[in-house]
Amino acid sequence: MIKNELSKPKQTFRNLTEEKRLRIENALVEEFAREGYRRASLNNVVKSLGIAKGSLYQYFDNKEAIFLFVFERFTRLVKSMVGKPSAADCRPDNFWRTVRRVWKAGIIFIDNYPAYYQLYLNALFEQDIPRREEIISRVRLFSMEFFGPLAAAARKRGGLRPDVPVPVVVFMIDAAMDRFLQSYARSYLDDGLELAAADRARAEAGMDTIIEALKNGLGGGQRSP
Repeated sequence: MIKNELSKPKQTFRNLTEEKRLRIENALVEEFAREGYRRASLNNVVKSLGIAKGSLYQYFDNKEAIFLFVFERFTRLVKSMVGKPSAADCRPDNFWRTVRRVWKAGIIFIDNYPAYYQLYLNALFEQDIPRREEIISRVRLFSMEFFGPLAAAARKRGGLRPDVPVPVVVFMIDAAMDRFLQSYARSYLDDGLELAAADRARAEAGMDTIIEALKNGLGGGQRSP
């Protein structure tokens, strides 16, 4: 598991009260989410906060360090919302329930943290994001670290097709979940699913349809001729 942080703020930032740190973090993520990395203006951030521009450089080394710190915050929020696999998650017969739980957490994350999700979309689609390949690979690695052992246990007990390698199982789940959440979050990424701006019940119904399709295709039954 990757444990090193993408970027650490200076001690002066850590010395701030939690309330002030959160105000700064929120202002930064809103700017990067709205404008993207290159067009984001630290002048806009300090203006919204009512502080001197030099204050940000007392807290961070440069703009790249600020962006990486904010993206690190995104990954921590995702991990916090998903949590670690519970004892129930680790039961091989609960694999698809766990997939649903994590998928639903993604929907809730988008509802609760839309700016942070936009930050993630920016990383996917903007070519000039700092250390772009690394930060995207971190998100993908989290899926493998979470689902990999659970899929391996389910496969061993006959809950997943034995001819489908675990990395392929995780790839298919991660890819389907990622595109579903994009469709839920942005109408221009919907591709006919009609999920954008859907209420929670409709979104979960669409989620269940896709999970059931994955389950039937990956389940432990005999392959169709």
